[in-house]
This record gives sequence, structure tokens and C-alpha cells, in this order.
Amino acid sequence: MALEDIDRNTQEFLHKHPRSSFPQLALPSGPGVFREWARERYQVAVDFAYGYGIETVRDPNEGQSAEELVNNLVKLILEGISPVEVAPEVPAEYWELVQENTHRRIAVPGHRIAELIIAAADEMVAQRAFAPVHEKH
Repeated sequence: MALEDIDRNTQEFLHKHPRSSFPQLALPSGPGVFREWARERYQVAVDFAYGYGIETVRDPNEGQSAEELVNNLVKLILEGISPVEVAPEVPAEYWELVQENTHRRIAVPGHRIAELIIAAADEMVAQRAFAPVHEKH
């Protein structure tokens, strides 16, 4: 993918998911902010991932040793053998919701990271403005 494609995709993504469309970004920052972010993610899981009404199946790997888990993973990757015999059917509209929700879940931390970078850059500029100028002799 060329840099122009990445730039175009980024601009499209930002246009579709501008910072102003996320009221949770206006929350105060500070020591408790990470806890608040974790609560947001938990609520997404409860409301969306587990609250959609899709049938679930018991984890077939539950109670297995680490060695058995690795062997199952290798079988899945190399041989396509899944530990789940029959997966529940997922409605087609759910996959559309998954994509939209995933994009929104990517956009929020992206905006947060951008804010941290901008704040750090602003702090560096402010420190340089007040730093004494050293003359060369």
C-alpha cells in the first residue's frame, strides 16, 4: 500500500469518525481516566458483544493444560482443525454492526493517542520557550 493510499484511507476514516462524534472524549483526564476507559470497554462487551442475543457455546479448551492449548492452536493454524465442532450461526447484520463498532472502537483510542502526542509536543515547545539560551564561545 502506498503512502498516498494510507493518507486517503486515514482522511476518510477521520471524516467518518471525527473527534466531535465521541462525547466520551470530553471526560476529564487524570489518574482515574484509565479506569474509566476500562469501564467503557466493558460496557461495549456487555451491550454489544455479549448482549446481542447470539447463542454461545462452552469453551472447548476450558480446563486444558498450556501444552494442550498450544497443540489445539497448532492444529487450527496448520490443519484447519477447530476445537469447536459447530459454531453458532451469526446473523449477517451482526457482521455489519461488528465492522461499524470496531471502527468506532479504533477511532476513540486513536483520538486519545493524538491528544497525548499533541499535549507532549506543546509541553516541549513551552519548555524550550523558557529554557535559557546558551551562547557559543
